[in-house]
Amino acid sequence: MPEQSMKQITFLILTTVFLQINIGFAQKTAETEVGNRPKNILGIYVYKYENNTKDLIENHYIKLEEINNKISGIYYGTSDDFDEAREGYLPGFFKADMLNISMSDSTINFQVNVKASDIYEKAITPFDNPKNNKQWTIGLRYYERNYWGSISNNRIVVKTKDFDKRTFNKIK
Repeated sequence: MPEQSMKQITFLILTTVFLQINIGFAQKTAETEVGNRPKNILGIYVYKYENNTKDLIENHYIKLEEINNKISGIYYGTSDDFDEAREGYLPGFFKADMLNISMSDSTINFQVNVKASDIYEKAITPFDNPKNNKQWTIGLRYYERNYWGSISNNRIVVKTKDFDKRTFNKIK
């Protein structure tokens, strides 16, 4: 068989495998099987933002719960995760489903997608969703973010591109 044909066949095989893997990942839901994972992973975790002020609290939260024997999650955060740099304006706040959750006894990976209409002026937390919360009107640069990290001792440490790691401590 000519060398060019072998290269084309190899390319087609690799492309097919790549597409099948990506389709498999895309078919994941916002949940992951509970399986043998300890149920003590469930709960609410907080990352306390190091530059909070009396008037502006920018903490992030992760809420993990079991629904129909699957773990699902909600991420509460700020617009900073979807912006390059904030200068001269206050952040917006959002609540979004954690998508494509992949979890082992010691690791966690997930994705968060937001739209401009998901961002509000006042903080949204697992404990407070203010009434008459106006939409944030600044705009976003990105609409998707991937997070990965570790789980241990009632703590979730996550990383995401262009940010320092965040340590979430279980509070409930």
